Amino acid sequence: MLLLPAPRRAALFALYDVARAIDDVADGPGTADERRAGLMRWRADVAAIYEGSPEHPAARTLQPFARALGLPRGELDALIDGQIMDLEPVRFDEATFVLYCRRVAGTIGLLALPIFGASGPAAETYALALGEALQRVNVLRDIEEDAARGRDYLPEPRAAFAAKARDRLDAARAMLPGLDRRALRPAIVMGELYSELLSCLGARRPFGRWRKLCAVLRGVRLSR
Repeated sequence: MLLLPAPRRAALFALYDVARAIDDVADGPGTADERRAGLMRWRADVAAIYEGSPEHPAARTLQPFARALGLPRGELDALIDGQIMDLEPVRFDEATFVLYCRRVAGTIGLLALPIFGASGPAAETYALALGEALQRVNVLRDIEEDAARGRDYLPEPRAAFAAKARDRLDAARAMLPGLDRRALRPAIVMGELYSELLSCLGARRPFGRWRKLCAVLRGVRLSR
């Protein structure tokens, strides 16, 4: 986020705050029905971002950016659909997991593109590929925490799942020559951070400051 100019950074922070608030409803206390009701209130707030006056403070903050930058409403609705998938304990098969990634991660990628100042089919393909890659790494990072909530996202053995995460990261990186890399610099840096995180998870070593700094510098170099 700090790699963006201040106005675009404010828009991305606003998007992050909305995504965080929606996620907190799905992961928060209460029964599945209570959390579902909370997500339905967010469904109404998403509509109000584009058509009225939202109630949630984070939605009100996002509203002017959503309208000025043309953030796609359907992606915010899809993000809520993804959180609904988390309301009940479930074991995911591959097809369901890919759909889940599209809803909880691909949505953020597509919503971020107009904030970055990037557009076009190639940028959208990259955003979806990187979103799935990052979500796969998130799952590997949070296996124990998710298990405590009764969630098992792994449709296959951990090693095979980690290999797919690496493949998705590599595929996203391979798309960079055909993209506006300067506009996508924050996403590229995030991809390199997650690539390093995946390596650390596989080697069971700390993801410390030095490794993070090296990943950031690598991402900045790739985005020139």
